Amino acid sequence: MVVQEVWVVRHGYREDWVNDTPFLPTNLRNDPPLSELGRKQSQEVANYLKDKSINRIYSSPMYRVLETVYPLVKECDIPLFVDYSMAEFYGIAHGSYLPVAPLTELKQLFPKLNITDHTSSIPLPSGVETVHECHLRVKRGLDKLIADLDAESNSPHTILLSGHAASAIAAVRALLRDSNYAVRCGTCSLSRLLRQQDGTWSLVENGSCAHLSDGEQRSWMFAGDIPDYNYEK
Repeated sequence: MVVQEVWVVRHGYREDWVNDTPFLPTNLRNDPPLSELGRKQSQEVANYLKDKSINRIYSSPMYRVLETVYPLVKECDIPLFVDYSMAEFYGIAHGSYLPVAPLTELKQLFPKLNITDHTSSIPLPSGVETVHECHLRVKRGLDKLIADLDAESNSPHTILLSGHAASAIAAVRALLRDSNYAVRCGTCSLSRLLRQQDGTWSLVENGSCAHLSDGEQRSWMFAGDIPDYNYEK
């Protein structure tokens, strides 16, 4: 058996988009939680995906991304892991990669997070990233992650990748082997890819927001090496 189906979700609506001074569960200014709308979206994601037989979830380490999939994890008891292939993209706006909370701290905040049975496919980025380097990072990570999963004796059939606009877009492009593919990516949007007999991947849902009662919100697309998260496509 090998991995046959991959879902990709972007995190929900952020609290700092509606509140200039949000509570920060990890005490990191770059790591805000979801807003009330984002939490509603995350529950709608859980309602939609709970019968999709997802075997494992691999997530960015950021609080809002883990928070997005946690209702699904709690309801369906799906194993949840951190993989840095899905981590945030900061471009060249900062002199180094912004910090993330340690796995042990995230485990306290999300008790069902498994921090012992998976080693991230790639290390957390340490320096600045161009758009091109972000795509290479995500592709390198997912190539290794899926190859490792394929090699397991009891390989998962279906996985969910949980990330940010940049890493979600780059993940779909990496699987399609098309670095320019136009991926839709609103908050809590879902893309779905199926593996073909020749091993390639086919995109059957592209950033769908049909499961969200408030529809597509803050759709984002790469607009250069300094990301503008107020940019809406």
